[in-house]
Amino acid sequence: MANRHKSMSKRIREPYSQADFVRLLLEEFPELGGDIAEADGLLHLEMHAFTRLMQRAKSAGEWSVYKRGVHLATELWTRGDASLRGALDVSFLEHLDFDGPRGPEAWTRLTSELQHGWQAMRAYNERVAALIAPPKKKRRGQSR
Repeated sequence: MANRHKSMSKRIREPYSQADFVRLLLEEFPELGGDIAEADGLLHLEMHAFTRLMQRAKSAGEWSVYKRGVHLATELWTRGDASLRGALDVSFLEHLDFDGPRGPEAWTRLTSELQHGWQAMRAYNERVAALIAPPKKKRRGQSR
């Protein structure tokens, strides 16, 4: 495992693409091979497979798996191309939750980069929700 992490850092410093994501994901988590095959090359579905793995690790308290996922996500976040960063935003960070008994622990195990990304995605979603929310109706008898 340690060699895989070193190999990520030694590669040419070009942005990671979808192909890099799939390769790195399957090097770290070969058990996701079936999920990736079923995604049929669709980046957001591939990213959802990664998210589900992270959520399962959190729910089971498998912190070594979670840590490996955080390391991979941070590497991809800091070096991903625009398409990969977009998928990390909307198909990974947006779907991580920190509810339940292990939620606070999972949050502390994220890197500051991923915490800031998650907070930015949440703030964006709240702004969008406020824009599309129907106007509040005035109740009868309410003074104007």
